[in-house]
Parts: sequence; structure tokens; C-alpha cells
Amino acid sequence: MRNRNHHAGCCGINPTRPDGTEWPVVLALPDGSTVQADTPAEALEELMPGYLTLDDRDRSAARVRHGRDTAGKLQEALIRAAASDGLDPNAAEAEGLLDVLRADKRESLFLELPHAPGVQAPWLPRPALVLLTTSYAPHGAHPRIGGNVVWLDPSSEEGYLSSLGATSAFSFWAAGQNEGDPRHS
Repeated sequence: MRNRNHHAGCCGINPTRPDGTEWPVVLALPDGSTVQADTPAEALEELMPGYLTLDDRDRSAARVRHGRDTAGKLQEALIRAAASDGLDPNAAEAEGLLDVLRADKRESLFLELPHAPGVQAPWLPRPALVLLTTSYAPHGAHPRIGGNVVWLDPSSEEGYLSSLGATSAFSFWAAGQNEGDPRHS
């Protein structure tokens, strides 16, 4: 069972099912609405219509596609925020930075420093770099990039929802998973 609450926020109440029990999965969307569901797959159906009709392999591919698209949107939002904080996207010195930030999220990037050839360098600039875990080791060609990186993890349903919840655009809570984590209360 799944429910979508189109009211912005929860108004200080915990949304419950018609029988009064709590929903085990809650996902707050960028538009301010929330999805309450019995399973992570049902919550993902709200983001990817038709998701529940897919087999496991196609669900995995759908999460990666959605992750790529979401990473691109989140990246652009971070670029806009950095521009309002002083980054000039039209400046010549910003060109290389923007090329890395806007690189295809399906591809595995290798950031190499001249003094450390063959070693994956951390991403230190602002804004944060948004990447997919499934593009990096053990799934992709290169090791993960450390530093100022936001990772979306489409490798599993709950992992993907949790990684979306770690962004500023979504919030995710699952019964039994997030106790003690103030980001999910």
C-alpha cells in the first residue's frame, strides 16, 4: 500500500495508515509532498512510475537511470547555489571545474594530480561533486573519489532511498533503520 500526501510537510504529525499504524517507509519529495509506503519499492514507484511491474534486473537499471538524472539535477542545483555565492560560471577559470561537475554521471571519473600519478585524487572544490556509486569500484573502472562528494547509491532500493535522503532535496525514513539519526527524525 502507498499514499502520497500533497500537503507541504507533515504539520507536526506523523502520518498513519487508515488503521492507525505507522507507515514503515516515508520519503519527502522536493515539492514538499511525502510518500508513505509499506516497502521501499512502493516509494520508488512514486519516483519511477511502472517500477513495481519490472523484474529485479530492470528495477536495478531503472534506479541507475533515475540516479543519473537525479545526480544531474542535484549537480545543477549545487552549481546555481555556488553561483549565488560568487562562482562565476562564465569565467575562464571555472570551465574545467564545470566540465568535471557536469561530466556524465554514468562514467567513472579518474581525478589525478601531477604529483601522484595513478592515484585517485579527492574532490576538494566547492560545490560538491554528485556521483553514482555504481559507476565506481567494484562496479566501475575507477576507485571512488573522496572529499566533497555526494554519493547516490542505486545498487539497492533502500540504499538508493537512503542516499537520496542524504541530499538536501529529499528526506527518507524507514522503520528500524534510522533510529538515533537526527536527520531522519
